[in-house]
Amino acid sequence: ADLEQKITFDPPKYVTFKPIADEQIKEVIISNTYNQAVMFKMKTTRPGVFKMKPVFFALQPNQKKAIKLHYSGCPDGVKPNLKDRFSVIMAIVPKDAPADWDVEKVWEDQKMQVELADSVKRKVLRIHYEGYELPADAPEKSERKSKKKKRGSKDDKSIDDKKVEREKMAAAAAANALAQVAGQPQPFPHVQPIVYIVYQGLPPKEEIEAK
Repeated sequence: ADLEQKITFDPPKYVTFKPIADEQIKEVIISNTYNQAVMFKMKTTRPGVFKMKPVFFALQPNQKKAIKLHYSGCPDGVKPNLKDRFSVIMAIVPKDAPADWDVEKVWEDQKMQVELADSVKRKVLRIHYEGYELPADAPEKSERKSKKKKRGSKDDKSIDDKKVEREKMAAAAAANALAQVAGQPQPFPHVQPIVYIVYQGLPPKEEIEAK
């Protein structure tokens, strides 16, 4: 089963706040019913207005946690932004994570980005303001950025491999050329010699006419 189906949220789709100037605190309970430890990172569209505690955390199998969602309030006469939302980024804890690992550091560790990219998912918790229409459901999306990083690192590796291969071939061809000049057998007979063609251009117009 997909990771996003094994992580449950209560409330499941949206959190309700009153569009008033008072500060408000709500909770979302996140449960891990997956058979592996899962790490989380909380995000929001407006960090200056919404706060999450904790932001980084991990849940062992069958463990759950209450996340505090703080809303600083909506100033009088100001219409709330109906596109406000929280995002919960989640991924299976890497197998090679250190014993004394820190969730935030693992999220930021470039060496673990490739492994994280295989399982990263995003859950959107929309914000509903009382007196306004319920927010529309958003399709769940996997973390495309992380996957792009993964693909990018793979491409970079293949480019590096090709470069190394070219350098090896050039070195082998040079060794063959030196052996040939010295009248010795070529050490790399399977490598084709590198032929350099020097283009000197057409002779001057006057020279052509003279011929």
